[in-house]
Amino acid sequence: MEYIVAGYNMLTDIFYADGRKLENTPGGSFYSASGVKYWRDSLSYIGTAGPDFEHWYGEWFRRNAIDCRVTPCLPKTLKYTLTYRSDGIWTEACSYGEEYERMAKDIGRLTPEMFAEAAGENCRGIYIEASLSAKIADDFPRIKALIPDALLMWEINGDDLRNRASHAAIEERIAQVDAFSLNFDEAVGFFATEDKTAILRGIAAFRKPCFFRQGELGAGIICGEVSVFAPAVGVGQSVDPTGCGNCSTAAAMVALSEKREYEEAVAMANLAAAACAAQFGPFPCVNEESRAEAEKKLTAFRAKANYVYGRLL
Repeated sequence: MEYIVAGYNMLTDIFYADGRKLENTPGGSFYSASGVKYWRDSLSYIGTAGPDFEHWYGEWFRRNAIDCRVTPCLPKTLKYTLTYRSDGIWTEACSYGEEYERMAKDIGRLTPEMFAEAAGENCRGIYIEASLSAKIADDFPRIKALIPDALLMWEINGDDLRNRASHAAIEERIAQVDAFSLNFDEAVGFFATEDKTAILRGIAAFRKPCFFRQGELGAGIICGEVSVFAPAVGVGQSVDPTGCGNCSTAAAMVALSEKREYEEAVAMANLAAAACAAQFGPFPCVNEESRAEAEKKLTAFRAKANYVYGRLL
């Protein structure tokens, strides 16, 4: 496959700031797969889960013709409680407790060989959402060695970014990948400042593409002295923002893998996020009609040229 998505499989009970509640919705990297699928068809999805994965996820993967390679090695798929604040920032906790979470991350490890088995000679991009405790974060060099021509994108875990003790390990692993992603709240924790200029300079110092997410404001790409941002789209039609970060990061990975202009990468990411937020859960199905509509929206987005350069939104 041309693209590979990997990360956490989970069910989520969501508590919204306005009092609404949504139970047992699939989450995690499920949304990342939708971000690739929104633009491209050649996609493998790898991971680990419980035997209940098929019940909660199977139909969506079949409907979207995604090569699903999930190993049911856990007693049950991880489940989390996700709570939103009124400003859109969220916190989460494992519903089965920290001990089960640690066990699941240990037994349910991803391996470089899983990626190699899913990749073909035409593999262009790999998206991984992983915390430092997920051992695959120690294996980025092996993945690159096994699939040297593919771009490796790392979506960094928010708790790790906010933990001062993890910073050296994060910086080491950023050096091992081709691109990475984080959001504004996570950057505030990592750089210990809310100053947008300082955050921009801190990310620029890594001198490799960072897809930087600013929620309802929009998103952009920072790489060295270059930074390109654009406002979010479809905010007024948003139903549920869950998974928009995963979805948009994976869409940006597609564009970066294809060496497209940063402006186009940001457009592809923002449009995928808008499609993700337009209903509860990821968009139900990509087909010829939806793909054609996405391409029209991409052309219109680029024509507006509503980009911001040299600063965060």
